[in-house]
Amino acid sequence: MSKFIFSSLILTTFLIFNCAPKPKILPEERTQQNILKCAVRNQVKFETFACIMNLKLKGEKAKFSSTIELFYKSPDLFSFYPQSFWGTDIFKAKGENDSLTLYFPNDNEFYRGNFSDFEKSALWSLKIDLKTLLKIITGENVLSEKDMLYVGQERNKFIYKSEDERWTKEYWIDSKRCRLTRSVWTDKKRREVYEIEYKNFSSHQNVGLANVIEIKSTAKESVHGESFQDESARIKFIERKLNLLIPEKKFQLEIPPSAKRITFEPNM
Repeated sequence: MSKFIFSSLILTTFLIFNCAPKPKILPEERTQQNILKCAVRNQVKFETFACIMNLKLKGEKAKFSSTIELFYKSPDLFSFYPQSFWGTDIFKAKGENDSLTLYFPNDNEFYRGNFSDFEKSALWSLKIDLKTLLKIITGENVLSEKDMLYVGQERNKFIYKSEDERWTKEYWIDSKRCRLTRSVWTDKKRREVYEIEYKNFSSHQNVGLANVIEIKSTAKESVHGESFQDESARIKFIERKLNLLIPEKKFQLEIPPSAKRITFEPNM
C-alpha cells in the first residue's frame, strides 16, 4: 500500500509540473526579435472561424446589444445575425469582399450595396467601421514579422509598429507570455483611432486566446472641423470554433422574390 501511495505522489508531482504553465521564452532570450517571433508563432492559424458572442456597441447616437452568431471564411466572407428568444428573425447579413447584403424577414425587405454606404446610413449611426470591427473580432494573423518595427518597451510589454497605405498599427506584446494584450490602429484615411484591449485569456492548442475584446474608437477632428465623442465596442465570446467545416448554406443569404429592395438615407 505504501508503495502505491509513493508511486501516486511521484506521478501526481510529475503531472503538476508538466501541466503547469511554462514561460514561452526564457528571460535571457527576451530580445526584440525573439519576442516578436514567439508571438507570431503562437498565433492560431485558421481558414474558418465561427462564434457566438455577446456584442455591445455604444455611440453618441446609438446603442446596440445582442448575442450574435458569426461565421467567417478566409479571406473575406462573413455571415452574421443576432440570436433572440424568437429566433433569428431580426436581420441576416452577408459580407463578401466590399459588398454587404442585409435581409429583414419581418418586413420582407433587403439592402444590397457596400460596407461604406451602409456605414454612412442612419441605420448604422456609429463611426466604428463595421468591416474593421469584423476583422478585429476574428483577429486573423494580426501579427507578422514582415515590416514590423520595434518602437519601445512599457514594463514587460514590447511595442511594435507597422504601417501601410491605410493603417498605422502599434502592438503591445507581453514578453513573458508572448501574446498580444493591446493594439492601437490608426486609420489614416478615415481619421479614426481604434484602441483595442485583449482580456481574459484561455488556452487553445497551447495558445492563449482572448475571450474578451474591448475597443474604443476615437474620431480625430475631421477635415471639416467636426469632432466626435468616443465610441466603444465590447465582444465577449460565448463559444468559438476554428478551422471547422462550415456548410456553404451558412454563407447563403436567400432573398425571396417578393422582398422589396430598400436604400438607406445618409446619416446627417
